[in-house]
Amino acid sequence: MAARTRQSRIPRFASWLTTMRRRARRVSGAGPPIPHAPRLPSHSVNYSLTPSIPRPGPLPELIQHRILLVGDAGTRPDGLERFLIRGGFQVTEAAYPPSGGDRPGHEPPDLVVFSIGAKDARLADQVRDLATATRFSGAPVIVLVADGGADAVADALQAGAQDAMSTPVHFGELRARIDADLRLRRDMHEARDALRTRDLLFDIFQDVSATLRADEIFQTLVRRVGQAFGLTHCSFVLTAPGEDKGRVVAVYENPAIRDLRVELERYPEIQEAIRTERPVIIHDVHDHPLFETIRKRWLQQEIEVNVQSAVALPVFVQGRAAGVFFLRTVQGDPRLRTQDVAFANTIAQAAARVLENEERRAAIYRRQISAGVTDVLTGCASLDGLDRRLRDEFERARRYSLRFALVVIDVDRLRDINERLGQQAGDRVLGELGAMMQREIRAPDFVARYGGDEFALILPETDAQGGRQFVERLRQLLLRHTFPDLGPGKVPALTAGVVAFPHSEVLRPEDLFTQVEAALDRGKKSAPDRIGIAGET
Repeated sequence: MAARTRQSRIPRFASWLTTMRRRARRVSGAGPPIPHAPRLPSHSVNYSLTPSIPRPGPLPELIQHRILLVGDAGTRPDGLERFLIRGGFQVTEAAYPPSGGDRPGHEPPDLVVFSIGAKDARLADQVRDLATATRFSGAPVIVLVADGGADAVADALQAGAQDAMSTPVHFGELRARIDADLRLRRDMHEARDALRTRDLLFDIFQDVSATLRADEIFQTLVRRVGQAFGLTHCSFVLTAPGEDKGRVVAVYENPAIRDLRVELERYPEIQEAIRTERPVIIHDVHDHPLFETIRKRWLQQEIEVNVQSAVALPVFVQGRAAGVFFLRTVQGDPRLRTQDVAFANTIAQAAARVLENEERRAAIYRRQISAGVTDVLTGCASLDGLDRRLRDEFERARRYSLRFALVVIDVDRLRDINERLGQQAGDRVLGELGAMMQREIRAPDFVARYGGDEFALILPETDAQGGRQFVERLRQLLLRHTFPDLGPGKVPALTAGVVAFPHSEVLRPEDLFTQVEAALDRGKKSAPDRIGIAGET
């Protein structure tokens, strides 16, 4: 009886694959399904956070796998090509060695069937060449050995074949082995995708952990997703109930855009995602009925649109859709896979946590106003609020061995603005500065009006150098901002003092004010960048 064997590494691999799947589900935040409103027919794709990993079973009938028949046709079982074609495979033939060079082809085969005689002295070398050829992208190799026994089959397996059989070949068994090999290849690809997803998520959230300001977090998320999938467009759009406009707060291909108003009717996929509170994926915007109205507008206005596909993933904050993670590809871009959409959905939910933090901070701000601890002119905290917050931060830092920075910023020559343009113009400049600082600070930071033309900031987990960087970043924002009362290109100059705790001369919260005011005075008199640091000479 002819010997038929194959490599036996499945149990260990199956155990490893099960572990990888569990990890992938943890990474993607799998949870129980939630009932939703009916969706468009085109939305019948797995958009949950659970990766779309099919369970082992028969191969999907709609997938036409590519099989390459290599070797001497005379040693190939009669009727093999006809059997495979009837089985739904796309079959091509090639003599050994296959033409095309050792380079990745445009459409590499999913599996290689190599026919060779058992007495061929080059059997092991040729099998090894096929199994390691980069042009086949790691496709499994099944060797059919003509007139061979167990020794020839063993030689083929040792040379790197995924499977080996000796003639006569039973086509039913061959089909079962082909299905098993293709299934194993698919599972390995999914496991590698899960590992790449885990590593990419780790890298992204490392970036996010170092950038606590909301706008920079959004920019980091769209940048990393755009780079990972080679997207032409990736952005984050905030929406409000009943509004016909959205606010773009981050754009992958244009990082300078941080606050852009857009008409939502130009983006039917965003409107559909907000309306249904379901992810929307459109593979071809030039054919999908959702884009029928906007296509007519493109035609009337003679607008040439090269967009191919679009994805809109709603972001939920406190139970409502507050924004959309928005992806578009153009013709020629790689097609977004189901697992790509699931990964982007994971990122969208991370953005939701950022929005929830921002809303929580806004609620705290509203409570401050109602409690009378907010400066009416600038919208920042009052001196009483600053005093309480500084004492709390001081005790927390001392108790848990933490650090923080106190920064005082003085608006230079504000008196000149008041005398030249009037008190109301100076007040408007202060109000714009206060609003700008509130947008710029991170969620745990605190800003208060310290005096007539001064602001004070408490920056937790920040040293003196971090305080200096905040002032420099604020100056850069001022250069890009237009103050209506001052005119284009004219911005107020800033001087700052910074003190970081712990500090050898700070024993009480009051000592921080003494040190920071001395640093501010030093910044005005001698610091080249007009930023004085307590403790620096």
